[in-house]
Amino acid sequence: MKKVAGIVGGMGSLSTVDFLKKVVEFTHAEKDQDHIRMIVDFNTSVPDRTAALLQGGEDPTPYLVDSVRRLEKAGADFALFICNTAHAFLERVQQQVNIPVLNLPKLAIEKLWETGVKEAWLAGTKGLIFSGVYQRAAQEVGFNLKIPQDDLQEQIMKVIYSVKAGRLETAESIWLEKVEPHFEGYVLLACTELPVVASSERLKLVDLNELWAKMIVEMCGGKLK
Repeated sequence: MKKVAGIVGGMGSLSTVDFLKKVVEFTHAEKDQDHIRMIVDFNTSVPDRTAALLQGGEDPTPYLVDSVRRLEKAGADFALFICNTAHAFLERVQQQVNIPVLNLPKLAIEKLWETGVKEAWLAGTKGLIFSGVYQRAAQEVGFNLKIPQDDLQEQIMKVIYSVKAGRLETAESIWLEKVEPHFEGYVLLACTELPVVASSERLKLVDLNELWAKMIVEMCGGKLK
């Protein structure tokens, strides 16, 4: 029997739509019934994850727990966060719910390692970097994960929050002028806002929204194109 995916979205809004669009685009389907079933809680009330981790902001955990419980009640077999930084709170959430919550950063690093990618830069929020979510996953398999210096990290944050505010032209400009030139090789776009605007003719950008989408399609019994 095919599994039903429970999506905790709204962190941010546009990036959630980007993820859902990619699930559809990468599914081999000739009719509606060939697509996977998803239940989405578009929870825009979840407090800022980076603020919680770095500035003593409101804890997102109760909001994430509420979303997963709603998805469970609606029939989801498992849940996932469409937000990299939210995974810093995954263990606390998992202790309070009955369905599995996927550790997408860990699954992504393992998938990249299996396909021959052994090192990459990590582009994400300050909170994500602080949490060590990707660093721990990388250490488990021997993946060489490179962390941006503080000045570059500030520019990455400007890109992320510009996307959240709907200022896509500004975000794209900052990415191309202040971020992209400072990377080389593989770059993990480890904030779901980044794939919305990031581009490069020379870098090997890893769109984690795309990678996650493909994994979810297969987990739910769908076929990839």
